[in-house]
Amino acid sequence: MIYIFPDSESLARYASNLIAVTAQSCVAERGRFDFVLAGGKTPNPTYEMLARTMRERRDLWGNTHIFWGDERCVPPDHPESNYRAARLHMLEVLKIPPDQIHRIPAEDSNPAQAAERYGKIFPLRPDLLLLGMGEDGHTASLFPGSAALDEATKRFVVTPATVEPRLRITITPPAIAAAPTIVVLVSGANKADALRRVFSQDGDIHETPARLVRGAVWLVDKVAAKEMSISP
Repeated sequence: MIYIFPDSESLARYASNLIAVTAQSCVAERGRFDFVLAGGKTPNPTYEMLARTMRERRDLWGNTHIFWGDERCVPPDHPESNYRAARLHMLEVLKIPPDQIHRIPAEDSNPAQAAERYGKIFPLRPDLLLLGMGEDGHTASLFPGSAALDEATKRFVVTPATVEPRLRITITPPAIAAAPTIVVLVSGANKADALRRVFSQDGDIHETPARLVRGAVWLVDKVAAKEMSISP
């Protein structure tokens, strides 16, 4: 399902509300919300919106466990760290207990072992998996042509990237497929061609990896949707 918004701010507002509603439902039903964060810059406005509007909901965030779908192989205080971005834009404000924040230790000297360990602590069915999409059509750190797109058993693997930083740890297709709710955030005119390819009749996941999640909830701003025959 695709929802198109006039601008990135309205997209972030809707996304933050969707996350909050899902969190409330999960905490009410089973006392816990397992939330998987996306990396890159697109989710930052959503994280900021959550921090601004939901900071007082200790009943939610005190029962939330945070995970990541991918991480760059850099230290956690590095400017390119997905963990660092989420911490600065959201986690510090929401005051989620530190032992409930499960970052990917991608700075490990043996990233393959780090990926394997992370796959073991990652929830079998996370409540909400948040993803983004790059202008080349990648999602998480599953880039076009990546061997990780054919992974059938491991839940996280080390993979090369086509942009810096060049080494990543990423979630794999079977772990993505296990999530009952997947939300993809897409913002910016530079994503328009990739978004068109995701929903075109032709092509495959090796050319446009985000086709893996065509059945997800897609939250898209108007300029990213400009090459699609859908209006907001």
